[in-house]
Order: sequence, then C-alpha cells, then structure tokens
Amino acid sequence: MTDHRPVARRLSRRAGAVGSVLARYGRRGTGMLRRTPFPRPTVRGWTVLAVGLGLVGGGLVASMGVAVSAGLLLVVLVVLGVVAALAVAAPLRASRQAPRVVVQVGEVYRGRVTVRGSGVRFAPRSTLLVREQLDDLFVSTAEAAALVTIGPATPPAVLDVEALAIRRGRGLVGPATVRVEDAFGLLRIDRPVVAAEEVVVVPGSTPMSGLDAGALAGAVSADEGRVGQGGSADDSELRPYRPGDPIRRVHWGQSAKRGVLHVRQTTQAQPPEAVVALDVRREAYQQLGRDDLAELADLGGDQAFEHAVVVAASVARALAARTSRVVLVTDGPGGDVRHNGDAGGLSEVLVGLADVHVRSDARHVTEVLHGVRGRDVHGMTAVVTGHCTAEQAAELVSATNGSSRGVLATVTAPDPVVRGILDRAGWRVVVVPVPGTTTDGHRR
Repeated sequence: MTDHRPVARRLSRRAGAVGSVLARYGRRGTGMLRRTPFPRPTVRGWTVLAVGLGLVGGGLVASMGVAVSAGLLLVVLVVLGVVAALAVAAPLRASRQAPRVVVQVGEVYRGRVTVRGSGVRFAPRSTLLVREQLDDLFVSTAEAAALVTIGPATPPAVLDVEALAIRRGRGLVGPATVRVEDAFGLLRIDRPVVAAEEVVVVPGSTPMSGLDAGALAGAVSADEGRVGQGGSADDSELRPYRPGDPIRRVHWGQSAKRGVLHVRQTTQAQPPEAVVALDVRREAYQQLGRDDLAELADLGGDQAFEHAVVVAASVARALAARTSRVVLVTDGPGGDVRHNGDAGGLSEVLVGLADVHVRSDARHVTEVLHGVRGRDVHGMTAVVTGHCTAEQAAELVSATNGSSRGVLATVTAPDPVVRGILDRAGWRVVVVPVPGTTTDGHRR
C-alpha cells in the first residue's frame, strides 16, 4: 500500500508558499493603490461618460439595442482607462537628490528628481509629466516640469531643477508630482511621489570695506589665541619652525640665539569670541532720511530692516574669519533672548538670521545684551541697528563694558554726539546705508 502523506505535505508546503507570495504582493499592491489618488476624468472623459450613459438610458427607453451597446462600449472605455491609469501610477517610485538644504540669497538651488516605473516585464510604457513645486522664495531658472518616458526597458527618468533664491527665510521645495493620463486622454492622476523638503535661504552679503579695514584691524585670528590680544611671549612655548607656520609667529630673538627658526606655540590659547546683536525694533528702521518716494514705499521699515539683516550677516562672516565663535543675539517674540551659534558655527548664525522678523513690540538691543552676560563672551560686540541715539549709545557702552572691542553698524549716520560717546569708549562706527539713503542722511 502506497503512502501518499509525503506528497501531500510537499503539495501543502508549495500551496502555503504560493499563498504567502500572493498575500505579500497583494499587500504591496493594496498599499500602492492606497497611496494613489483615484483618476479624475478630463473634459473629454466627462463628455464620453455623459454620452455613454445617455446612449444607454436612451436605448433602454426606446428599446434600441444598438444605442445601448454603443453606450456600454463608451462606459467600458472609461473603466479601462481607470485601470490603465492606476496600473501606471500605482507602481511609480521617485527620489530627490539635493546637495544642499541651505542656500544664500542670490545663489541657485539645484536638485534632481528621479522617477522609476514598474519593474514588471509586461508593464506598459507611458509618457508622464513630472513637476516640482517651488516656494515663492525661489524663481525657477529652468522649467521645473518635463515630459518623461518610463517603462520596463527604459532607464529612470530624471528632472533637474534649478531655482534662484531671491528672499531669505524657510521655504519648501516640492512636493514632486507626476501626472498620468490614459492612452485616450479620458482620465488623469496627479500623484505626489516625493514629499516636500525644507530649504533655508540665508541672507547674502554687502561690501563692508570700512569694517574689514578699520574696525577689525586689531582683532585676533582664531589660531593666535590670546597672544597679540593682551598676551605676551611668556604665555607661549617655543618649538622648531615647520613648513606652513605663519611667519608672524617666528620668535626672531630666540631663533638668532639658537641658530634655527623657532615659533611661538600658545599654551593657554583661548581664541576670542564675538557677539552680533541685531536690533529688531520696527521704529529703528522707519524714517531714516531717505527721499520721499523711498519713504512712502517703505513706511513700515521692512526694506531697511532687510538691509540690516544683510549687514548683520556680513558682520558675522567677517568676524567668523577672525574669531573662534560668533553668536547672534536678538529679542525673541516671548521676551526671551534668542541665541544662535552657541555651537560655534557660522552656519547657525546665518540660519538664525533667516528666521528673524522685525516687530513693533521688540525691546531695545541694550536690554537684549544683558542676557549675554555670564556667557563667557570676551571678544567683540557688534551691534547692528537702523538708528542710535545718544542715550542708547551710552547704554550700549555700559552694557558691553566687559567686551574688549565694540562695533556699531548702522544703516544711517549717527549724530556727532553719538560718535563722540562711542569713540571715547573705543567703539568703531560703520555706516552701511540703505539703497536710497546717503551716508550723511539723518533721522527725521
């Protein structure tokens, strides 16, 4: 008598494997359909559907089999279009490659969207419209849409996106969408294939030759530490010269005695730090002495404030080249002092400048600077504002008496009294006027 149990077990295992594969593909297909919007009829599709239903209804009323058959054929054509559109749109996969998520105003954001279709051998070959949406912080330098062809024997479709950053802030690039239509143009699916991505646009720079040549002439570069900033040669030890060492660090006296070049190597180096304080009060940027047309176009002071943000970014970049850490301080909406750059990176300061906004209820920068005390900032304090009075200048000097140097960067020239107060305290004044303002403009 033959034992059929081993054969039954093999058949059971094979049936279980087939069922597992079908269940897996079923779940995958269900997930694809769930992520895919249902097709929407085009104008042509609505017309065909309406004509088909009308023929079916009219044929049933008039007992005309030809009309009913023609109407059913049109309805079936629409149904087949739904199936064909879903078969193309559901398996679509896409990705975005962007080298940077932080760009500067005036720079070009570049990204690439790659779209892949179904890998099934008998999948249909289709032409799709791929589109990337851009925030109003950007202006596209090339068409952010393209017709691409996908199919089992075609390489992945690529859409290269280039957009010029025109305003600072946080914007979105995307989502990337794909438009799928059936062969007859009856139905359409607009499916998002790549989620939106946040891109931070940081402010650009403005020429500040006065700041570079004068105000920072005595600042210490980060590799020099305290030597040259009140330190002495006793604070350092000597070591033989190595190629690449700065010539300014050569100790000529000891080199002459020893017959070999020696350089100072700092033993207790503590590179200087800097604070950039931005005034976010709206009243500081209104009526700055520009011509009447400029004043009327900028009653709220927004243009002047945006220029001050650019000045603050320029100051931060200049200080970051000479100090070990730059911190941005502003008045927060809740009355707290906002700090950006505590980790020591210039990029954090620039990202912080991308987020600041001018406010009517903001505190004066002198009150904000009190929140910097006790934070071990011992290098330089740079204050960026639109206008400074004599009282405010005196408060600035008293609020930063622990700092070694001070710079006031203003968008309108201060009064001689203000200059005198700051000059006696060792501060430097840099005037970077708003376009439409002269350096000798006055506050009205």
